[in-house]
Amino acid sequence: MEMAGLRRQGKRLVVWLVAAAVVAAVVALVYLGTPLHGTPASIAAVEENPDVTVGQRGGAYVLEPATGEPSAGLVFYPGGRVHPDAYVASLAPLAAEADVQVIVPKMPLNLAVLDQGAASEYVSDARIDSWYVGGHSLGGAMACRYAHANPDAVDGLILYASYCDRDVSASGLAVLSVTGSADTVLNWNAYERNLDKLPRDVAVRELPLNHSQFGSYRGQRGDGPSGLSYAVAHDRLADVTLAWLRSGQ
Repeated sequence: MEMAGLRRQGKRLVVWLVAAAVVAAVVALVYLGTPLHGTPASIAAVEENPDVTVGQRGGAYVLEPATGEPSAGLVFYPGGRVHPDAYVASLAPLAAEADVQVIVPKMPLNLAVLDQGAASEYVSDARIDSWYVGGHSLGGAMACRYAHANPDAVDGLILYASYCDRDVSASGLAVLSVTGSADTVLNWNAYERNLDKLPRDVAVRELPLNHSQFGSYRGQRGDGPSGLSYAVAHDRLADVTLAWLRSGQ
């Protein structure tokens, strides 16, 4: 009788553990499936800009110069649990002022780690000679992994509030790394620890931004105020990125 009781208790425990695992999986899927979006006003402002065209290709957002003749391309990986539309406003100046075609792919479950090779679909576009990959936060690390695995496919790497966890120091890639002095989300210890994985001539820039201001979304857990408006933050970010692109890296 005692053994039978133990077996029943064991079966009940297994049932409860399975049920708890299912509930946890559902909660995680719902959480990951509800990404942080760019504000409607930020997207509308870009759509009204005569120097930029905003389109979608599948789930990706595509920003192009109004001339339709891009001089370079950038595939930009979004941060974890951030929707591609959150980067429309912050990246639009690259299309408007530097004739860069910018593509922000939609990631599975809004996590770039689940599609590190996303750039491959786009960098094969023969109309564009120079391709860059980049990303924000988790997206930047995954873009670096793509560049590490495909050094001949891209010419450079743009990291916003991010770092490389793969060694591209001898890759010959041009690299821009921009961080925010008000960023309380970035793992600064990991950032410092991985700096030597970048080329010696990496362009490192720090701006008074928080983590969310590399995009135009709100509600980032753990993020604090920067003292700058999003519009000013995006102007500062565009200034350093455009200067880097125009310098020939």
